[in-house]
Amino acid sequence: MAHQIPYGNSTPQLAVQAPLVSDMQLDFRTSYETLFLLAELSDAMKRGVRHYKLDGTPLTRLNTVVQALIFEGEIFFDDATSAAPAGH
Repeated sequence: MAHQIPYGNSTPQLAVQAPLVSDMQLDFRTSYETLFLLAELSDAMKRGVRHYKLDGTPLTRLNTVVQALIFEGEIFFDDATSAAPAGH
């Protein structure tokens, strides 16, 4: 049952966001592939790899890269100016 808030109430409310709709499932609890993908993307961004949407828009945050992958299916990247990967 939803709670109704009287009109004019100045109590702060949490924003409700619609869930992402996608064929790409991001399951952080059970998917090692998802965790590996996020770790690799994060590492690449730290090394300076530049990511772009298909229309050429630069993607500068991990969240925007993941959203582009979800909604467009692929992204472009340019690693010409990136640093060498750290040894493991």
